[in-house]
Amino acid sequence: MRFQQGVDLLAAQSVLDPVSQTIQDIVKNIYRAGGPVGHRVADIMYGTWLGHPFHPSATDVVVGSWTAGFALDLLNAVTGGDLFARCADAAVTIGTLGAVVAAASGLTDAQHPKGEARRLGIVHGMINIVATMLQTASLVQRARGERGSARSLSSMAFGGLLVSAYLGGDLIDKYQVGTNHAANEKVPSNWVPVLRDADLPENELRQVDVGGSPVLLVRQGDIIYAMHATCTHLGGPLAQGTIVDGTVQCPWHGSRFALDNGSVVHGPASYPERCLATRIRDGMIEVGPGAGLGRCRHEPARVSEAQRELAGVPA
Repeated sequence: MRFQQGVDLLAAQSVLDPVSQTIQDIVKNIYRAGGPVGHRVADIMYGTWLGHPFHPSATDVVVGSWTAGFALDLLNAVTGGDLFARCADAAVTIGTLGAVVAAASGLTDAQHPKGEARRLGIVHGMINIVATMLQTASLVQRARGERGSARSLSSMAFGGLLVSAYLGGDLIDKYQVGTNHAANEKVPSNWVPVLRDADLPENELRQVDVGGSPVLLVRQGDIIYAMHATCTHLGGPLAQGTIVDGTVQCPWHGSRFALDNGSVVHGPASYPERCLATRIRDGMIEVGPGAGLGRCRHEPARVSEAQRELAGVPA
């Protein structure tokens, strides 16, 4: 409890704002300077290709490897076994290499949080960087045969890792960084009429309410697309965004989701949007349960009831 109080106090320190803002600006400028290549690298670091944030996956490698290294170092210190020493060296090496990747993905994610989440995230990142430097120094000492000092350096790094991991958990659980902000949006169990067909112009973003959840409607040609209207990244309102090359772009951080299946075309989002099915009945656009994440089901919007009966399409 006291440790959590300390974490909350740390997150409230506005003195961290200039440093955290500067780091955000530096990372943003680096990616902007990279142009299209920078965008592709950012998407890799975000995890758009994974359908899940990449940073937690990268940190799992670090936590597992450094924990194993710490345990193996203890066994080596107690038994003097050379096998334990060699295995500890390998574990620390793997974890340190993974830490470089985790740091890159963490800094990429750090471009977007604000306020307390940004302050806590910067401290989390700085502890990880110091821990990585300590482990690097430990590897140098291991290569020199200075086993005792190497173990000491790795132990300090492992202690920092434990503190950093706690802060990372707080960022996820309390501040919802790296979570799917549309995960709790409801999916209708039946067809729900939401808007008159005549009231949805071509290529216009329109938000409707479906069972208490915001849903985005877009008409393109003879198809009406529907997906949850809350950006999965940090909860941005997609209905206030723009349509770009068959995608909807979030107005907050620029994430793009394909209209036809909800997949992430461009980060920082990594989770896809859930699509819903659409149809028209008696001049009303109806939204129903879709095929799920990454898949959509739509009826042509301009098919009349008589045409549907002649074609044998069920209601």
